[in-house]
Amino acid sequence: MPYLARSLISQKIIWGGTTSELNIFLKPHLSSLFSFRAFSQRVYPLLFLVFKYFQLYHLNFFLLTFLLLSTAVHAQDSSELDEDPYLDPAAANLVLQPTTRAKAKQAYMFGISYGLNPIILLAPAVSIGMYWDPLVLGLEISDSESLGIWEKERRENLGEARLSGETQFIKWFYGDNFYLLAARESRSIKLWSRTYNRTSGKALYDMFVETTVASLGAGYLRFGDIGFFSIDIVRYNLVKNHTVKIVEYYETWSELSGNRDALDQNIKDRSNKWIKTINAPTGFVLTFGVFF
Repeated sequence: MPYLARSLISQKIIWGGTTSELNIFLKPHLSSLFSFRAFSQRVYPLLFLVFKYFQLYHLNFFLLTFLLLSTAVHAQDSSELDEDPYLDPAAANLVLQPTTRAKAKQAYMFGISYGLNPIILLAPAVSIGMYWDPLVLGLEISDSESLGIWEKERRENLGEARLSGETQFIKWFYGDNFYLLAARESRSIKLWSRTYNRTSGKALYDMFVETTVASLGAGYLRFGDIGFFSIDIVRYNLVKNHTVKIVEYYETWSELSGNRDALDQNIKDRSNKWIKTINAPTGFVLTFGVFF
C-alpha cells in the first residue's frame, strides 16, 4: 500500500510538470494566431480560420496524448519512487492501514438506529453503548410516542396504538470491522379501542401484545474521526416468549346471538396476526452516531 500511495503522488507531480510544459509550448502559438496585431496585418476568410483552429486543436491533442503516455510509462519505474524525499512511508502506511479500529481502546457511543424491525420501523431507536475493544455493549430504546415517525400513516392503519421496544446487545469483533451479535429484545404493541361490530353483536376491547426475543446475528461497524456507522445485517430469532392481554369494555354477542364464539375467534385471529408481526426477525438496522 505505501508503494501505491507513492505512485499516486508521483503521478500527480508528473501531471503538473506535463501541463506546465504544454502551456509554455502552446502559449506563443496561440498569441501569434489570435492576437489583435496579427488580425490587423492580414485578413483570413472564416473557413481558413476554422481550419487553422482545428489544425492547432489536433496538434494539442496528439502532443498531450504523447506526453501522458510517456509519463505513465515513466511512473512505472519504482527505482525512482523508492527515494522520494517528499513522502513518509510510515505515515502513509498508518493512514492506509490503521492498526486500530478507533483512536482509543475504550469509548462511549451514542446514535440513532433505523431499519427493518417491527418496532424500529415506526419508532427509530436511541442507541447507547460502550466500546471496549474487541466488544461493544449497548442498549437500544424505541418508543413511538417519544420518537415516532409516519405518525399519520400509523394512525390511519393501526388506529390508536403505541409501539415500544428495548434491546440489550453485545457485539464481538472477529475481524477489522465485522462483528457477531447476541441480543435480547423486549417488544410491546398496545392497541386501544378495537371493535368487532356485526348485526349479531358488537364489542369494544383493548389488546396488549408483548414478546421477548433472543437473537443472534452479524454486522459491520466502522469508526471515523468522531463518528461511527454500523449495520446489523441480520438478527435471527431463537427464543420467543409472547403474551396477549385483552381488556373488554362491553360486548353484546352473548345477549343477541346466545354465544360469543364469533367474537372469540376474531380476538384469536387478531392476536395471532400481531404475534407473528411482533416476532418478525430484524435485518439491515443502520446506526449513525458519535463516540467520545
